[in-house]
Amino acid sequence: MNARHGRCLVRRCLGWSAVIGLALSVIACTAPRPAAPVGGSLDVMFPDQPFIEAISNGEVPEGWVVSGTPAPETLSIRQIERFTALNIRAGKQPFALVRKINASLLATPFLSWAWHVQPPEHGTHPVSILVELTNREAKSNQPWWKIGGTPNDTANRLIVLTWDDTALGRGSIIGPIRQQDHPETARYIARGGPEQANRWWVDTVDLSLIHRQIWPRDDQAMFDIRHIGVSVQATNTQAGMNLAEIRLMR
Repeated sequence: MNARHGRCLVRRCLGWSAVIGLALSVIACTAPRPAAPVGGSLDVMFPDQPFIEAISNGEVPEGWVVSGTPAPETLSIRQIERFTALNIRAGKQPFALVRKINASLLATPFLSWAWHVQPPEHGTHPVSILVELTNREAKSNQPWWKIGGTPNDTANRLIVLTWDDTALGRGSIIGPIRQQDHPETARYIARGGPEQANRWWVDTVDLSLIHRQIWPRDDQAMFDIRHIGVSVQATNTQAGMNLAEIRLMR
């Protein structure tokens, strides 16, 4: 990696960390009941009928929390081929929509999802998938960032799964970085490139493997998956993403 490319990656990673910190730091203190895996899997967002009805009515689905103020047209439900999907349109306001999860990282390490992407003209897609991890035995006097306002909602690690502007970066990790009281954040490029846009892809990643590559000194047995959702970076360019069948598995 040359020096210019290295500086570019640092700027991009810092930008994503700042946006995520801004978007998630104002989530309401009243946290919903966490969803737990049953039989080794958890359907995080397929979406089901209650989720579809809530989004269609401009409401926050039960079990989810939102930060920021998404415009009315930002979130919608679309039927694209065989998939019923959550359509996210990036706009001028950053926001996040996450579901509280109660799952062991090692018990359900695989995250699978389907996505149909309309990328921006250039750069990383402003919509990303968030995975937040919590160390159950982290010392309470450490300045861990809190997403929900209670000790049970502390987040120690944040993995951002992104669509890049080129397919060549798939599998690359940028980071981790840490800013002030935010959790250490790293970006994992899951897919990318205009040639792969505007069609469905079903991808699966091993979160435990990604976590180990980023933070090799962590004791993974102590980590839980605390939130999964989406984050939207403010942008002036048109970009959209359709997400369906987000699932945790063992």
